[in-house]
Amino acid sequence: MKINERWEKLKEESNANIQSETGILNRQTRSIQTEGHFGDIKENEDFRRFNYRSAEKVYKEFMLYAIGRNIMKYH
Repeated sequence: MKINERWEKLKEESNANIQSETGILNRQTRSIQTEGHFGDIKENEDFRRFNYRSAEKVYKEFMLYAIGRNIMKYH
């Protein structure tokens, strides 16, 4: 069995970053910000997949969806 020393070093650095005070604050903020919106889109609006595959078309499709969603908020 071989141990990849570079992998172990990167894993330790990652764990140190995650456990640092800044890392903890970033994780807390991240969990609050966007997950609720995407969960709402998936469950309440039943939007589960894009109709197009290229990154440009997916971006355009999602922007149109977001515009429509924002309009519905004010309706």
